[in-house]
Amino acid sequence: MSFGTYGDIAIVNSGVGALVAFPSTSDKDVSVTRVLIESENEAGEIASWGADNNYPNNYSNKVRKNESAMSGQRVIRKAHYGSGFVLAEEKFDTDGKREIIQKSVRQYSEIKDFWRINKMKRFWLETILDLEFWAIAFPEYILSKDFKKINRVERKKTAHCRFELMDKKTGHIKNVYLSAKWGESPDMDSDFVAKIPLIDNYWTAEEVKEYCKKNKIRNFVRPIFYPLLDESYYPKADWHSADKSGWLDIANSIPEFKKAFIQNQINIKFLIEVSELYFDKKYGDDWRAYTSEERKEIRDQFVTDLDSTLRDNANAGKSILSVIYTGNNGEPLPGLKITAIDNKLQDGAYSADTGEGVQRILTAIGVDPSLIGAGIPGGKLGAGSGSDKREAWLILSALLKTNRETTLEVFEFIQEYNGWDENLIGGFEDTVLTTLDKNPTGTEKAAQL
Repeated sequence: MSFGTYGDIAIVNSGVGALVAFPSTSDKDVSVTRVLIESENEAGEIASWGADNNYPNNYSNKVRKNESAMSGQRVIRKAHYGSGFVLAEEKFDTDGKREIIQKSVRQYSEIKDFWRINKMKRFWLETILDLEFWAIAFPEYILSKDFKKINRVERKKTAHCRFELMDKKTGHIKNVYLSAKWGESPDMDSDFVAKIPLIDNYWTAEEVKEYCKKNKIRNFVRPIFYPLLDESYYPKADWHSADKSGWLDIANSIPEFKKAFIQNQINIKFLIEVSELYFDKKYGDDWRAYTSEERKEIRDQFVTDLDSTLRDNANAGKSILSVIYTGNNGEPLPGLKITAIDNKLQDGAYSADTGEGVQRILTAIGVDPSLIGAGIPGGKLGAGSGSDKREAWLILSALLKTNRETTLEVFEFIQEYNGWDENLIGGFEDTVLTTLDKNPTGTEKAAQL
């Protein structure tokens, strides 16, 4: 067994096929920044996604617990996809005026076959899911034997992908590693990791074709992603700010707290106080003659009968007679006193915090609360009117134009690589909500092209 340090992590070689990574002790606040994957024939260092290389799982587990976050993510994916992918032909008249003529993929045999073989409707939905969840997607392209055509395109789940560290000389990332087991164990056996060449998405289709032919590469990943700010590897999505700020944790902790409280609380509705004088006056000399066990039985039966009376709906609105006695000092002593217990938790405790959590999470995602009917019981956040929802949807659809352009990079790359008609353009058709007096169905279609 050998030991060595690489940057800010320590590596222990525990045998062929596995390396174990431990945080270096040189810095108390150090986090794992890279993990070494080794097999008998090759080795590659990957950029860790999160301190434990498990950020995607950690984040998605939090989101799955939060109905507002899940609903917001669902709405933005639906708005991104709209009514689905549409194909159109772009023409210009003699005056240079642009004309868009909508087409069907069925009109082009090669595109139709590609759509059918690759199940493109599903591919777009999965790619949009990755983009709107992680701000990056990893489509894999599989080439024909002669490298002249892209035969297949497949979605590789973003949460399973890790970048190889950049080449120190060129600054390029050469490979992407895939595994469904990141974060499960510090020692990653190569049997659970696949490596796929990465192609720079700034290269033209012709450059990619020549490079693949020269290096005998028949499949590769060409990531698409929203604009980066200062990241080198994985995007820091805007909507992940709800997690970074702690609001996702706060929103998730409230139902967990309420559930634990309800399961463990003593649920008392009434406090019943009975003076000993009541039993002494009622039973007289017999009371003084009773044993302690007999007195306890009488008290318990009294409380049972009284509790049954208080719970019975048929007795609602009735009065209870309570005899007042006089103590030795002349103070009035009630024979029976009933006090209702005020349960603050059931009276809407934490409603305001829940409402603020919903607002902040949806603000981070970029979805108007009215689109998910975000009304909070006891809170001020309303579900919104029909016009609120319609305008919010139109604004959201308009703002997603740049997101859709990123998604369409896949179509444009395949189109260029396979030599499809360059006058064809792809787009995603908006679902435009309208009023029933303008359209009986309440919807119209408009393509963003």
